[in-house]
Formats: sequence, structure tokens, C-alpha cells
Amino acid sequence: MKAFILCGGRGERLRPLTDSMPKPMVRVGGKPILEYQLDLLRKHGIEDAVLLVGWHGEAIERYFGDGNRLGMHIEYSYEDPDNRLGTAGPIKAARDKVDGTFIVMNGDIISNANIAGIVSFHVGMECWGTINMINMPSPYGIIDLDGSRIVQFREKPVLPYKMNAGLYVLEPEVVDFMPDVGSIETDVFPKLAALGKLCGYDSTGIYWSDVGTHKDLEKVNKDIIAGKFKL
Repeated sequence: MKAFILCGGRGERLRPLTDSMPKPMVRVGGKPILEYQLDLLRKHGIEDAVLLVGWHGEAIERYFGDGNRLGMHIEYSYEDPDNRLGTAGPIKAARDKVDGTFIVMNGDIISNANIAGIVSFHVGMECWGTINMINMPSPYGIIDLDGSRIVQFREKPVLPYKMNAGLYVLEPEVVDFMPDVGSIETDVFPKLAALGKLCGYDSTGIYWSDVGTHKDLEKVNKDIIAGKFKL
């Protein structure tokens, strides 16, 4: 099974770090974000990866090469960084590399998701697509009330709503639904859901962080140093 990792974004919110490097190459805990993802894939027996690169993609290829150093086989598919294809277009552009059920990952996420469990669930459900989900953390502190009286404050609790955790298991048929330029989240998944072919796997409780801002970067660095994140 292959994993396709979306690595083409400019990472505007991480400037100036991303002025001359792609966001997946930003280092946390001493190594690039992308290397944590490849380590996770390898841990779950996924040794083939296609890196969908754009902005300074040559830096990614220069660092990871053919993947031999990590015990993997890595291929590359380039998009023009000045003509972004969204999150669906790069996958469609690399459709010649799709040879069966495949994984898609966002290239700016640090997690210890149970990829083998998600794949097993996907196969058992006979879906065309399975989205890895977690309960959404509140971006703000919460006030609990008893009528008009404040009972307690809760600092950014986990909410009882599911959110997309940026990892998918897909069947080759899904590529036919993908536009040349567009979003897998808004242009593809709603169509699969309408057909009853989209499932969700609940991974609430895993370590998960989007590394999209300097604040996120600082948090993940602290978590790695403190041992809160482990594959």
C-alpha cells in the first residue's frame, strides 16, 4: 500500500521559516515534520510513499532522496508552486502512481494514529473512503453556567464533535471524483458521503497536532521534549 503525502503548501503562517523551505521540512524536536509521518508509516508496515511537493519541493527530495535511509521507497510528484492545485489536484495529477487502496496524509500534522487499525477498519466497512477523526479541541476556554451563575472555567476542553484529522484511506475509484484543481475536503468527500461510500474512524485519544502556526510549533516542541508525543 502507498501513502500520498500533501507537501506542497507555502506555510504562510510559519514565515519567515517557510520563506526558503516547505512547511513539512520545518523542524520539531530536532527533525522535519515530514520525517515523523514517514516514521509512523513505516511503523505500520507502509514502506512506499509518494510525496506531492510544490513550494521548494527540491529541498524535500534532497533530504529524503529515494527513502533508502529510512528503509522506504519514496517517489515524488511536483506541482507548480505558483499554480496550486489544492488538496485534490495533486493526487489526481499523480494518479498513475495509484495502484490499489492508498493512504493520503496532510504534510503538516504530527500524530501517532493507528494507521494499521484505520486500514483494517476501512477494508471491513467496504467504503470508498475512510476519514480519520478525532474529537475537536476547543480553541477557547469554556465557561460552565448554572443559570446565570458561573460554576467553573475549563481551559480549551475537548468538545463532543468530530473533526477531520487529515488522514484518509481511499480506493482508486475516488480519484475519478477529484477535480484537476480543487479540495478533497469540499469537492470530493461530500459526493462520497451522498453515495453512502464515506466512513469515519474515531481516533479520539491519540496525540494529534496541526503544525500550522508558530504557537503550534512551540507546543509540539514542548510536547516532544516532555515525552507527551511518542510513536
